[in-house]
Amino acid sequence: MASSGVCPGLYKDARGKFYCKYAGGAEVDPAFMPCLMEYWDCPYYVQWTKREKAEREEVKPAPSVSEQVTAPPQQLLVSAEPLAGVPRYEELSSRLESLINRASELSRAWEEYEKAAREVIESWEELRDTLEKELLEIDSSLEAYISELERIELKHKLGVLDDSQFEELKSELDKKIDEKTAEKEEIRKKLDELDRLVIPHYKRVKAAEVKPEIAKLRLALSKLEQKYREGSISEEAYKSVKTELEAKLKRLEKIREEVEEQ
Repeated sequence: MASSGVCPGLYKDARGKFYCKYAGGAEVDPAFMPCLMEYWDCPYYVQWTKREKAEREEVKPAPSVSEQVTAPPQQLLVSAEPLAGVPRYEELSSRLESLINRASELSRAWEEYEKAAREVIESWEELRDTLEKELLEIDSSLEAYISELERIELKHKLGVLDDSQFEELKSELDKKIDEKTAEKEEIRKKLDELDRLVIPHYKRVKAAEVKPEIAKLRLALSKLEQKYREGSISEEAYKSVKTELEAKLKRLEKIREEVEEQ
């Protein structure tokens, strides 16, 4: 839609605070509202455009010059009355009060949504880290099974294992390899589906936190490299933590790119 991605109803005062004309001039935080992203989906914006369209349709066209000149005196007196469709103060006041109430309800709904979304995101990040470690263990098991398979194939070629022994061991290893591969594919498939569902919520409630988090992860990786070079951590711990941090960094950089493109 809009190339800028900035809501036309968003404005800032001299103190640097942001306000929304579509929400009756209420103060807003663009980091937690879609002001800088898909603002056209914002309930405030949608409601305003619907009401503006309805008001335009309600206003009747003014009489032509010829009609005003030729109209009898009684008709001229009638035309001096307030035009039909122009809202009076009482109506405006009532609509304003109604909109204030709706905006308050929306604020409460947003607070509830934000709280629930952050809980989901926190659980998603925790579970994702756990499953990434599980995937590393599966890869390690697969490497061990493949290595063992290569070993028994060599022993079979050397005549240490006869055909019967080789086929039995190979069948057992092939089964384990298939099971671990299927397990890995299932975890990866579910993780991809979870990412597809959670990342849009992440963008809405934590978009402003992505860049600081990326900087934090890069600093953590730098410190990790330094500790490994100094010999203060083992190679196993180094590889495990590095893999975890790099996976999270890659995920956040992708989110940042998607947010900046909007």
